[in-house]
Amino acid sequence: MKNVITKLSPLAIALLVCVAVAVAQEPSTSTGVKVNPAEVQKKAGTPPPANATKTGTVGTEHLKMTTPPDSASWAEQLDIDGNGQVDQVTLTWDGKDRILFSTTSSTFRCNNGATGNGELLVAVNGSDNPQGRPEGSGFWLASLDKGQCGAQAQSLWGCKFDKAGNPTTCGSARLDNQTHDLVIVKAVPAQP
Repeated sequence: MKNVITKLSPLAIALLVCVAVAVAQEPSTSTGVKVNPAEVQKKAGTPPPANATKTGTVGTEHLKMTTPPDSASWAEQLDIDGNGQVDQVTLTWDGKDRILFSTTSSTFRCNNGATGNGELLVAVNGSDNPQGRPEGSGFWLASLDKGQCGAQAQSLWGCKFDKAGNPTTCGSARLDNQTHDLVIVKAVPAQP
């Protein structure tokens, strides 16, 4: 019996080393934020209220983007990320590009189960948008501090989503001011 154990020990050790290497090489998908854009998608089909003011920008600090100067802006209470918490958000309707932007600074859920705090921007394409993007599709982008939601450094993390709100591409990202779209810099598998 001792001979069998002695002969199988190197095999067992080799198997454990192979499993450890395979797990270490698997890309981490725990980095990032969980966002359900459903509430913002519902708002994209409604006109701005009569008390909306004119603006030429959306967002603040890390998530700032220009819009046509006659874009309508107003504040509302809305569950911007689908975490069950209502936040004070600023909505901006870009009538030229037919995109509804929603921004806030609040607490959000991380893919790793923790919570994070920071800026969040959600953009939803409206009907008949000149880019030809599907109505209800869009993107979201969050500003993360180092260590927050698995981020290795201060960064922007976002996802593009389809008209059903399902993430299609996620990763470290940046905003494109010309196209009013999200550019994924380094993609990772999308998590529902």
